Amino acid sequence: MSFPGRCLQRFALVCCLCAAIVHPLFCQPARRPLPLSQQDALEVKNFYLLSLLEKDSQVRTHLSADQELAAIVLERKHSMERAAKTCGDDVTCMLKPFLWTDEEIDATARSLARVYRQDSSLRHIVEGDLRQSGAYVLYEQEGGSELVADAWEICAHGLNNIIEVYGDGAPPRYPHIDSISFDTHSADFEQRIAAATSRAAAADSGEDLFFGPSLRVALELLLMNHRDEAGRLEPMERGANAAAVKAIPGIQWKKYAYSVIVVPGAGPSDPNVPLDPMGRRRTELAAEAWRAGKAPLILVSGGFVHPSQTRFSEALEMKKALLGEFHVPEADILVDPHARHTTTNMRNAVREIYRYGIPMDKPALVVSDAAQIAYIASPGLAERCLKELGYVPYRITAHTDPDTLVFDPLPASLEQDPMDPLDP
Repeated sequence: MSFPGRCLQRFALVCCLCAAIVHPLFCQPARRPLPLSQQDALEVKNFYLLSLLEKDSQVRTHLSADQELAAIVLERKHSMERAAKTCGDDVTCMLKPFLWTDEEIDATARSLARVYRQDSSLRHIVEGDLRQSGAYVLYEQEGGSELVADAWEICAHGLNNIIEVYGDGAPPRYPHIDSISFDTHSADFEQRIAAATSRAAAADSGEDLFFGPSLRVALELLLMNHRDEAGRLEPMERGANAAAVKAIPGIQWKKYAYSVIVVPGAGPSDPNVPLDPMGRRRTELAAEAWRAGKAPLILVSGGFVHPSQTRFSEALEMKKALLGEFHVPEADILVDPHARHTTTNMRNAVREIYRYGIPMDKPALVVSDAAQIAYIASPGLAERCLKELGYVPYRITAHTDPDTLVFDPLPASLEQDPMDPLDP
């Protein structure tokens, strides 16, 4: 099925799931963080399926030996060899063999579904780590063969998107803050792409899986463009969030009306200003709500966003203000240093609530300025979430004051989105 077809199918699945929800935990992936390290965070957060296939030696052996997949790999390898000989300094030509056509994606999806039915090792990881991760939670109701096929199609289109945006200069979803870092017509950039594609093709080995060259090129392009935002500060439960994660099991949740106080960031326009005045005001409002005992934790959310490629994370700067100016203990502060939009402020907050074992059946509170709260409460943000994420990650339950909003977190938020690779 083509990607637009999959999008429609995904929307239909979401509608069915939403209609069936009687409790926030309509499905229950594992309540644990993804197994991240700083070295592999970009791959795991964008392409969890591919990371699992790479790491399981039995699955690697079976997939490498599959004749239909081998035929796809061989044809793609020949295309890479031809491109190396004939493309010269044409960047588009050099990158084309690493892109996946709709026909190749569909054929590979069918092969994976067939191997799932035939091979117990693939079934083991699909029904174990893959399904339990929640990384493809929107497809949780599907059988294993359909799940692995859908997860592959999500990954394949994500690979194509990274290669097209950060290799060929195509516009991303948000060009103002997410675009390529190079002049794509410069000799320097052409040389970088030639070297990257050459390395990706040369790294091929007898056990290289069908997606290997494309994955290597995609990850190298993100690093080349200094677009490693999704991997920064990971694993957070062993770093920026360690104190709070350690304290969470001892919290007496019945004492509080809300589980967390979520604070969306605001990015300054000046690259030398670490914390926007509006961001500081939102932080102050959150500290007041925390001091009033509304929730035991403040969750500040905002990535390295404004201006483009800034060295400051909104969440980290808000945490510094909470610690230094408002004297909130570190054990009461969670950070999400990856969100780049209001949609993902809400989504990533839900992810941390879920992953860190915070009660999902307890409402959460958003604290911000009145204008942003009104926007979060509006149908416009929900429509934008459906358009960009494929689902709405929250259910608003109360809006009784201009600066606050009450919501229930929804586990659809766990769904990976490699079409937004800076915060998938």
